[in-house]
Amino acid sequence: MENLLNEGVKSVEIENRVLKRAKGKLKRIRREYEENMEAISKENELIPFGQPNIIGRRDIYKDIKRKYAKSIKLIKAEEKQERRIAMLETVDEFKKENELLKDVHVVGKSEYASIGAKTSVSNLDYFKEKLIDLEKQNEEAKAFNKTKPARKKKTYGAEITKLKKKIAYLESMKEKDETKVLSEKTQALIDSGAVTQWQKKPIYYFVKGLKKVALEIDEKGNFFMSPSYPAYSTSDEQVVKELLSE
Repeated sequence: MENLLNEGVKSVEIENRVLKRAKGKLKRIRREYEENMEAISKENELIPFGQPNIIGRRDIYKDIKRKYAKSIKLIKAEEKQERRIAMLETVDEFKKENELLKDVHVVGKSEYASIGAKTSVSNLDYFKEKLIDLEKQNEEAKAFNKTKPARKKKTYGAEITKLKKKIAYLESMKEKDETKVLSEKTQALIDSGAVTQWQKKPIYYFVKGLKKVALEIDEKGNFFMSPSYPAYSTSDEQVVKELLSE
């Protein structure tokens, strides 16, 4: 439980840093835009009003045109960054309203992004509380429907079954991680940084330098290739083979 709390604290700290960096980037974009517009204004003052380009000579408006093009890019960058900040603030607000929620997945890049809970060990308490609430709503709906109303209330049997399976899956994963035994070789690989434990699903250890290739630990405490995140390429297979044979 202490590990989960620590992960939750780390997650909040990371999110705060991300939002702070995003706001800092927006300030830099706006400052660069203002400086660019000032430069355009100064260059315009150096060119006589209505001065035409002379054929065969350098385009006297070339630098100004380039700076105007840059301004358009900066305006678009500003709008994009504003949407990102709005999305990050929406996620932050969503988490504050759901205190037990530690890990979220976000679909979209603006304040209208769709936010949901990740299937993560860190979210176990959130899912358990959600299950209690769903079961309560389900019982109330069933009791109401027994009165034979003109319009029945929705029941949540399917959602409850699905949520129970998710909780059981995460609890099994959490227990497996907490009761695991590590061989000296496995411990040495972890300590060396060759593999990194996935905190959201702690039975998986991703191999450093490879994309989505993970190992799991067997009953004897030894690593083996995860069937969920196997190596597909020959080169990745060779890296894992050498790692396990060390």
